[in-house]
Amino acid sequence: MKHSGHHGPSPMKEMARIKLAGFGVALLVSGLVLLLYQALSLRSALTADANVQADMIADNVAAALMFDDSKSAQEVLRSLRKVPYVESAGIYTIDGKRFATYARPGLASAELFEANPDKVKPTKRRLSFDDVFVAASIVQNGKPLGSVVVVATTQKMIQELLHYAAFIVGASLCALWIAFVVTSRMSARIAQAEKKLEYLASTDPLTGLPNRRAFYDELNERLQRGANACSRAALILVDLDDFKTVNDTLGHGAGDELLKHVAVALRQSVRMADLVSRIGGDEFAVLVTIAKEKAEGIRTAERIARALARPFDLPRASVVASASVGVSVFPDDAIDVASLVSSADIALYAAKGVGKNAAVEFHPSMTVEARRRARLETELRKAIETDALHLVYQPQFECRTGRLLGAEALARWVHPVDGEIAPSEFVAVAEDSDLIVALGQWVLRRACRDAARWNAEQGVEIHVAVNVSARQLRQAQFSEDVKAVLAESGLSPHLLELELTESQLMANMTAGVDAMRRLRAAGIRLSLDDFGTGYSSLSYLQSFPVNNLKIDRAFIKPLPQAGQPIVTAIISMAHSFGIAVVAEGVEDPAQLAWLSDAGCDIVQGYLTGRPMSLEAVTLLLSSECEDPEPLV
Repeated sequence: MKHSGHHGPSPMKEMARIKLAGFGVALLVSGLVLLLYQALSLRSALTADANVQADMIADNVAAALMFDDSKSAQEVLRSLRKVPYVESAGIYTIDGKRFATYARPGLASAELFEANPDKVKPTKRRLSFDDVFVAASIVQNGKPLGSVVVVATTQKMIQELLHYAAFIVGASLCALWIAFVVTSRMSARIAQAEKKLEYLASTDPLTGLPNRRAFYDELNERLQRGANACSRAALILVDLDDFKTVNDTLGHGAGDELLKHVAVALRQSVRMADLVSRIGGDEFAVLVTIAKEKAEGIRTAERIARALARPFDLPRASVVASASVGVSVFPDDAIDVASLVSSADIALYAAKGVGKNAAVEFHPSMTVEARRRARLETELRKAIETDALHLVYQPQFECRTGRLLGAEALARWVHPVDGEIAPSEFVAVAEDSDLIVALGQWVLRRACRDAARWNAEQGVEIHVAVNVSARQLRQAQFSEDVKAVLAESGLSPHLLELELTESQLMANMTAGVDAMRRLRAAGIRLSLDDFGTGYSSLSYLQSFPVNNLKIDRAFIKPLPQAGQPIVTAIISMAHSFGIAVVAEGVEDPAQLAWLSDAGCDIVQGYLTGRPMSLEAVTLLLSSECEDPEPLV
């Protein structure tokens, strides 16, 4: 995958270069300042030395000047030959006439001086900046006799400054080189760290695929290019079916290995130019460029579904990683990233509703359904909080005697605008959100309260059955919450029956069995609901500490014309474990007769009693107490 963006120097490298340049400028300025300071110091020292020489000469030639002995004065000046920095010197009388002169070998005295009693100047050949001129008065007994002028050359000072400047330049270059080496190494390490950070920021470390952020960045860029080129692209969202089961049963290591296999399978299912990404735990996204017709998108999605519907060899087992797949096409279904993702997500949700290993293409009608689900979720939350739901109860009878044993609590919702919402719809909405826990708690609390009421009023012991969701069962405090509800309602534990589905227990068998044992220890009855529709393995029956086993209505419907061997086997197996059998969905007298002869213990269905209100349950209990009638 090619990542878009700026490929020039990184900000860290630019910062390093700026710092290095700043360091060089600082060294240059510092060197110039030091050089200027050194020049001023050397010139000040030279001036001081020249003043000393001038004062010494003035002291030594006073007598010679007073007696007009120029030779003696010349001898004094000649001693300056031992002073290397003195270029020339001159003695002047009080009226400004030259009395004696000295010049460094090679220079003529006439070239160096001009007679000027007020101010001694060098000749035009000399530069005032180069040489230092000092003057001293010749005084004898307080009477001025003349003056001495000494010219000190700055040649040696300039040489020293040049050496000093060379040293500064060398030191600066050395410092710059060291700084360059250090900065280069730091820049290389920073660049390496930046690449690693960029890789980590844009790549899923487990599968090596682009992560969610990188995928959406690339998706946005490709859609912009596609809009300019008027080309199509299909966004395919892939969600693995029952991935949590793999983690719970085989461990997270096996789950990680499965994700790696899935990533390879997805990569092999599309072209190299197509984009494959892992955008969540068990969620993947694929962006496919469509050459011609829109149908290519759903064909690719179906090919992906087929590629995943095969066994993948893991270290401890072979697992089939089936997946639900949703696809939306740009620009047919959406013209921007947010809408395209939303459309694909809606199609994915529809694929989950169809069942495992399904690929579904987005249709505009799905948006209406999605909006309805979102609205129902919000309003269902409010309905639970405001106690706007109600319960109905479907009675359960002993098969042979017709005695009323209990009733299953079923939630109903009458929407103030939409009217009665089907339980299959609002329960599915609750399952897809965290509302299922709140809904389950509300049903449990209301059912226990109602059951305590009808048992107290009628003086009977009729249990109430309540369905429990997988999320409720996985909660660590679930058994304690159930005990608290029983204590609050006053219902005896043995009059509460919790119905659990086989698939819920198999999703996390260890935690499920532990929770069941805690509930059984508290005296609560347990029922295995919809038996045969989940993993369909009777061998698991001995692991579940249940009181009842409910045969799914799908096995009851064909009776008595077909399906007898399966139902007979289930009843026989359950009885061998000391478990009672409940048949649900009984609607025909012939079904009831056959179940009675087959040894079924309990029946429920439209034939024996439709779901009814609490008041109707109370009336039924009254009639049962007065005149119980056999069912067959």
